[in-house]
Amino acid sequence: MKSIIKSVFALVAFSLVTAGSAVAGDASTKAAIETLNNSWNKAFNSSDAKSLANLYAENGVLSPGNGKALIGRAEIEGLFKSFFDAGVNSHKLEIVTVDGDDKTIYQVAKWSARGAEKDGVSPTFGGITTSVYKKDASGKWVAQSHVWNAGN
Repeated sequence: MKSIIKSVFALVAFSLVTAGSAVAGDASTKAAIETLNNSWNKAFNSSDAKSLANLYAENGVLSPGNGKALIGRAEIEGLFKSFFDAGVNSHKLEIVTVDGDDKTIYQVAKWSARGAEKDGVSPTFGGITTSVYKKDASGKWVAQSHVWNAGN
């Protein structure tokens, strides 16, 4: 009986330790994603297409919900420049979920932005986005894949 109690105690202790480390991992992943989102929003809301593109891997892939894939920073920068030229601004991200490990992290988030004001009205846009980040050679997180849709 004592060995069963010891085994149950050991199992409960192990479960608590591993559950605690999973929560810590989730917290650090969420913190990393929040930092990336803040940098992304700052570049976007400053209409800085170059800085925004530099948040992606050299061979990063972005699919803006139109069935096309843009590959590489130059194509990604061009897309964002076209958004800024059209007056898109006030971008926000709200995390839905995050996960990952020490080499790859991802998020699913709700996004929203505003368009240029016309006749006193600013159109709003929004949808869901999924981003996958990997560490580059310098250890910096960069977007390897970024896909979004638009729901309104």
